[in-house]
Amino acid sequence: MLGRIRRRTNHSLDGEHGLEHRSETMLRFVLSLADTLRFRFTISPLGEVVRLARAMANPKTCTDGVHAAWLRDQQPALARLHEQHDFRPLLAALSARRDYYPDFLTPTPQAPVGEIGAELKSVRATPAAQVTKEIDECLAGAQGIERSTERQLRSPDAAALLADLLGTLWDGVVAPGWPRLRDLLERDVLYRSRLLARGGLTSLFSDLEPLVVLRGRVLSVDLRTEGTCVLGGEGLRLMPSAFIWPYALVVSETPRTLIYPSRGAASLFWTEQGAEAALAKLIGSTRAEVLQSIAEPTHTSALARSLGRSPGNVADHLKVLHASGLVVRGRLGRHVIYSRTPLADALLTGAREAPSASSGAS
Repeated sequence: MLGRIRRRTNHSLDGEHGLEHRSETMLRFVLSLADTLRFRFTISPLGEVVRLARAMANPKTCTDGVHAAWLRDQQPALARLHEQHDFRPLLAALSARRDYYPDFLTPTPQAPVGEIGAELKSVRATPAAQVTKEIDECLAGAQGIERSTERQLRSPDAAALLADLLGTLWDGVVAPGWPRLRDLLERDVLYRSRLLARGGLTSLFSDLEPLVVLRGRVLSVDLRTEGTCVLGGEGLRLMPSAFIWPYALVVSETPRTLIYPSRGAASLFWTEQGAEAALAKLIGSTRAEVLQSIAEPTHTSALARSLGRSPGNVADHLKVLHASGLVVRGRLGRHVIYSRTPLADALLTGAREAPSASSGAS
């Protein structure tokens, strides 16, 4: 079993720095035509909690990235939780091995967006034999784990205990920020769906290279393992994550899932939207702020949360921007999605370039 495995790579997703030392260990998915027709996106709130908890369990190695920044912001809440709950079993399960933790902690949702209660219920319902096998694999050769903690992990109630601790972390440090986090992950799904529609499967992974590379019928993922997996027509689940960069994860059990870094995760910590003065003077500061905030398509509620305004206020400004030909809208599921038009892009570019152009004038 390949399990969930991860590999750190020295690369930047924004293209500023190339990969200096490409890993020679790659997991290769061999795709058929049937597989390409069965790619699906999914979002897992429980998966985000587990990856955040893994950063808690490995503080010496998880010092950079969104997970570290999120945990720093949540220090008061974490301190209160540690006073009230014993997280040692969960942290031990997530840190005993560098390259593996129990698979049953992160079931892949069947829906486009998982529901935390249903995911935790699935963890609690894990067959006892699977829990025992995966805990044994996790603890094999582990050192420094207290006997009382190991007894808890090997008890018949281990799955329920770990689910309870993950639920506590969800309530305390993830749930309050989940709307913004979910918006971020949904924007990534929308972005990649548009890439797929415009450029086919090849374009879907282009900005994830060299972490994820598609060449012909082979999708390669840079991991701490070497292997080949023929999907055989079942397709692949694609799951963006804010708390995974610069790693990738692969779930080898059905449904096979590729978990990859979401775009724009740093935006979770922006404190200002920064509209240029020239554009603000032209269309108003709030509308300039709204226009800049939809560099990627998004919906009214997400914009409202991002800008700290009411949905009604944002909707009024979007209505004016739409009437002016600066945004277009379309329905995606239950949301009306707004995106900038080429005219708006030109307007923003002009606003950024105007100061340098005018400085050379006599």
